Amino acid sequence: MCEADTVAVARSFARSLQPGDWVGLIGPLGAGKSVFARAVGETLGVREPMPSPTYTLMNVLEGDIPVYHVDLYRLSSADELEFAGIAPYFRSSGVCLVEWADRIRDQWPATGWLVTIRIADNTERRISIAQLPSGP
Repeated sequence: MCEADTVAVARSFARSLQPGDWVGLIGPLGAGKSVFARAVGETLGVREPMPSPTYTLMNVLEGDIPVYHVDLYRLSSADELEFAGIAPYFRSSGVCLVEWADRIRDQWPATGWLVTIRIADNTERRISIAQLPSGP
């Protein structure tokens, strides 16, 4: 799967998202998490540029519904997530896209989606999308 395929998968997936959905994105550096997130945002009506929020931690974007694009690459603990004030967005009225979600597994909501992107080679990616189980 090349970048265009990643975009196509993300756009198709985005059409199933609802306000309040949390989407965790997992994959190594350069796998295409930001590409996937941008395609989801565009499909949800975001018209402004969607740079990776690596240094800002989160970008709040206006679309047909609000989109919260989070990048946890620089976080070293779940405490930092709370301190940064990001955790409440995981249960918000918009769609929350969280890159490097594997860094805060104990903070995942009871429901949501997990997108895992694996690098097969320099141009190929493998994407799996799974729904998190419902709460207890």
